[in-house]
Amino acid sequence: MLIIAHRGASGYAPENTIAAFELAINQNADGMELDVHLTKDGEVVICHDDDVKRTTNSQGLIKDMTLEELRRLDAGSWYGESFRGITIPTLQEFMALAADTHMLINLEIKNLPYYHKGIEQKLIRSVHEHDMLDRVIISSFDHYALAETARLEPAMKLGVLFSTRVIDPWDYVRKLPFAAYSLHPHYSFVDVEYIRQCHAHGYKVYPYTVNEAEWAGPLAQAGLDGVITNYPDRFR
Repeated sequence: MLIIAHRGASGYAPENTIAAFELAINQNADGMELDVHLTKDGEVVICHDDDVKRTTNSQGLIKDMTLEELRRLDAGSWYGESFRGITIPTLQEFMALAADTHMLINLEIKNLPYYHKGIEQKLIRSVHEHDMLDRVIISSFDHYALAETARLEPAMKLGVLFSTRVIDPWDYVRKLPFAAYSLHPHYSFVDVEYIRQCHAHGYKVYPYTVNEAEWAGPLAQAGLDGVITNYPDRFR
């Protein structure tokens, strides 16, 4: 079972920052999950929310701000004084860090409710530049973005995210106009039968956000492929 650090080791450091990613590496996580947006000037940056209010000392939509404006923000002190001055990272900075590891990388396109036109091509370009096609999954709740990714790069691994309890999600995914690699459901949807059905249809299962090792134990025995967690060390 793979241990995938959710926004880095976000239980111990500000989410989606280089500090959280470096800590995930030090905690021997098998992979990392992170969220990407496009800035006003077309740069790919890493942040979960559309608005920077929750995780910085300012507010405003990422899509309305330039990279230079975003780089001036403090993205660490909200979490703790020891992280004061940390900035919102770019995708390129993250990929340079991850390229020297063997980790599975899950890039989540945050395309709702605002649509980042052209972000798929930028992600694909970065993946190829760092020679990481074999160990990157692009996921999204926006399944149109996944279809566009598949059109541009048929070899890309694609993860279909679900925030609701879809009936027979493996059947839904099978009918999509692209070949999915994995299903990424909320962990509360997952049981032994869910795993069995996904595997029977050829899909891996990576639930989010699993922070209790006790929950994952029985499902690991059932063949759960991995967990996306804020606390990779607990599972290790």
